[in-house]
Amino acid sequence: MNTSIKKKVSYFIFFGIAALLLFFAFRGVDYNSMVNGFRKANYSWVALSLVAGFFSYVVRSLRWRLLIEPLGFYPSLTNTMGALFFGYVTNLAFPRLGEITRCASLRKTDKIPFESLVGTVIIERAFDVLMILLLVISVFFIRIDFFGGFIWDQIAVPLWSKMISLFKISPIIVVALVAFLVLLFFLLRKNFLGAKFKRRIISLFWGVIDGLKSVYTMKRRKEFFLYTILLWFLYWLMTWLLVFATEPTSQLGLVDGFFLLVIGSLGMAAPVQGGFGAFHIITAMGLGIYGISWEDGLIWATISHEAQTILMLAVSVVFMIIFFLKNRKTSPV
Repeated sequence: MNTSIKKKVSYFIFFGIAALLLFFAFRGVDYNSMVNGFRKANYSWVALSLVAGFFSYVVRSLRWRLLIEPLGFYPSLTNTMGALFFGYVTNLAFPRLGEITRCASLRKTDKIPFESLVGTVIIERAFDVLMILLLVISVFFIRIDFFGGFIWDQIAVPLWSKMISLFKISPIIVVALVAFLVLLFFLLRKNFLGAKFKRRIISLFWGVIDGLKSVYTMKRRKEFFLYTILLWFLYWLMTWLLVFATEPTSQLGLVDGFFLLVIGSLGMAAPVQGGFGAFHIITAMGLGIYGISWEDGLIWATISHEAQTILMLAVSVVFMIIFFLKNRKTSPV
């Protein structure tokens, strides 16, 4: 099966999962009530939320540049943000492939080794996962009587069950992984796959190692941690401002904003295009513990998700135009 067919198959699989989740989310809802809810929404608060969302992209780009600088490259903020947005757009079609796309984009604009960029993205994502875990723990203990049941039953228990099932088959996974690595080493040593492939694998390995080391060799490490905190503050601000957009959610407080951020982040992490369906379901479920109806929860989730998606697409188009004009100026006549 060639690469083009694999991409098409994976696209339709992920698209099918997203469509199925959206079907379950909106099945049996009162559409007239939802349309009326969209009409009554205060979109001024949505606009303010999008401003916070845009600055979160800026901060994420600045933080990524700090990881790249120890590699000896200094990409412009425009190129870094452009690569980031190209990655987000790719994720709308192929989940998780966006991380590869943004590395490829920055390699093309700034001639930075692709393998080293992959290492920086791994570090970046590791810190984001750590922040989500810290937020989950914080929200759980701040109001354990209120959020505890939801987080435990809907998040912790399912994750624990998946881990247990993984451990049951882990010996098979370990044996298969070791066998694969031994086979790969043997093929590389015998040059069975060709010298070009061998050089590529070795280059990828050391490139990723260089990228991972960047967090230890960066000169502005404090800035990196400050950017990380600021990034997640903006994510929280973006979420909290949005609660005032609909009347049923307008009474939610600051801590409630953290709770919505946590469950929303988990929904966006689902392996479907742009979190479609998964975000809507888990957010509507989370709002249900406040006594907010499923329809009203879906209204808020839809406004939140689609507003950010539209912002991302709009800014991506702007960067595409910028790069097109830049390449047009530099190309030979």
